[in-house]
Amino acid sequence: MATLEELQKRIQRLDDIKQIEKLQRIYGYYRDYGEWEKVVDLFSDNAESVEMADHGVYKGKESIRRYFIDLIKGGKDAKPRTGYMSIAMQIQGVVTVDPDGKTAKGRWYGFLVEARPTLSLHEGELRQLWAHGIYENEYVKENGKWMFKKLHFFLNFRTPYEDGWLKTPVVGHNGPSLEVPPDAPPTTWRPYPSGYHFPVHFKHPITGK
Repeated sequence: MATLEELQKRIQRLDDIKQIEKLQRIYGYYRDYGEWEKVVDLFSDNAESVEMADHGVYKGKESIRRYFIDLIKGGKDAKPRTGYMSIAMQIQGVVTVDPDGKTAKGRWYGFLVEARPTLSLHEGELRQLWAHGIYENEYVKENGKWMFKKLHFFLNFRTPYEDGWLKTPVVGHNGPSLEVPPDAPPTTWRPYPSGYHFPVHFKHPITGK
């Protein structure tokens, strides 16, 4: 029979998982609405990095701010482009809280429906797009609150609605920005049809391998 201490630890772990899932979902809504300042505030001041698709790695809180505000938003005073839309559904989440209860990892599928430029983040004709990718994120608990430590999104495909991923696997990405350069090149850029399996953080629940 489990001791009171063991039961308390289980309850705490379940609550931690719930709070991390909530954090990830809230990130998704802020992302979809283009509220990038609020996205930045979800990261720890000691955050490690952000890496998305082929943009490269932005290390530390200030570089994370550069990524979301200067690159993705287009500057702090930039206004949303008319007709732009991005809806990212974060599904099939697996959260693993480390034994110390202070750090955790999470994996999620991202399935996106978008209307966005196809030449770059801010230029080109708006087109209807499907996109799919995988998040492998790290979280840290500070002052009783879970925050992002590291966010990594592996883009599998982003394809025009009219074409499909067999014909046009990726549009709208052209490598690291020259205007808002990353701190390091992309570590993982192998979109469809490479067949690359983005490594999972968790162990097999039965074999433990």
